[in-house]
Amino acid sequence: MTGPDKTPSAGEFVKIVTHDDFDGVVSAALCSLANRIDNFMFSGPVSILDPGLEVGADTIVCDLPHHPAAGLWFDHHSGNLEDYRLKGGDPEAVRDTFGEEKSCARVIYRYYLEQGFAFPTFMGTTVEETDTVDSFDYKDLEDWQRETPGKLISDSLRITFRSRGERNRYMRHLIRRIREAPLEEVLSDPEVEEKSRLYREMEEKSRSLIERMAAFLPEDAEQEVILLDTTGLKHAPYIIKSLAFLSYPKAVAVLEVKCMFRQKRKTNDLAFSMSLSPSLELGSSEKDVGEIMRSLNMGDGHRGAGAGRIQCKSKAEMMKQKEQILQKILGMWGNQRAKSLEAGPSGEGRSE
Repeated sequence: MTGPDKTPSAGEFVKIVTHDDFDGVVSAALCSLANRIDNFMFSGPVSILDPGLEVGADTIVCDLPHHPAAGLWFDHHSGNLEDYRLKGGDPEAVRDTFGEEKSCARVIYRYYLEQGFAFPTFMGTTVEETDTVDSFDYKDLEDWQRETPGKLISDSLRITFRSRGERNRYMRHLIRRIREAPLEEVLSDPEVEEKSRLYREMEEKSRSLIERMAAFLPEDAEQEVILLDTTGLKHAPYIIKSLAFLSYPKAVAVLEVKCMFRQKRKTNDLAFSMSLSPSLELGSSEKDVGEIMRSLNMGDGHRGAGAGRIQCKSKAEMMKQKEQILQKILGMWGNQRAKSLEAGPSGEGRSE
């Protein structure tokens, strides 16, 4: 693992393995510019140790859990840092390449600026948009609904691609465009425009499904957390869960639980994802979705959004685990508010 005092020379790294989302794409664009790399591979948090990625000392890993063979690791998820520490890693060794920022792109941008690399001027604005999109840090519903270039490009990654290979090809195309032009120009790219149009069509279908599926747990008397439970569906649904706030503007969060599909076949494994409402001020809120996922030891995230997965051996176990985890999430949700009230407005605990 390359430490802060062992900055690699240009050409030492030949490949970037990055998260398959907007933050991962921008992170790869930044590393690509700083290291003159044009070889990209993509992964999710669960598959980072897949041998097919061929991660080695010549590889930069971005926005993903630590890989022991990687030459350089950039990340911003506190759960991943804790996992790294528990596996024997020294947090001090990655103090310059890890930071609890709103995006991994921010960590990388800061790192290379401190190393003296001069990014194109427009990359500063690109990183700012990535901060907002990745941390779901919007002022209110109106702010979230604004069609900014970063949000539209991020949305273009959420369509259903015909194959994983096609999605990877599109992400490589985005990386190359993002590193050479402002997001406004990237958005005018014909392929990006087409993907954005397809997303809008899928968005309409998603809103219709949300209208049918949205509910609240009986214990949620104030109806703060919208529940989207699609575990009973036979086919993998496409849900843009944040659209639920348009139907329930007074809700504070949306929680989706679904069965995972592999090769289009439904499994008993569960995936949970949760987001806070754009109308909730993250800076003053006691809520932290990422902390809930980390506390349950099933995932990670940020204050505004998080996700996790669990494996289940049977349908009966899946149903039992689903109910238990939903109750735990709601309980932790309530406890976060209780702790905030106990701490008081100054953030300090009450004196005994």
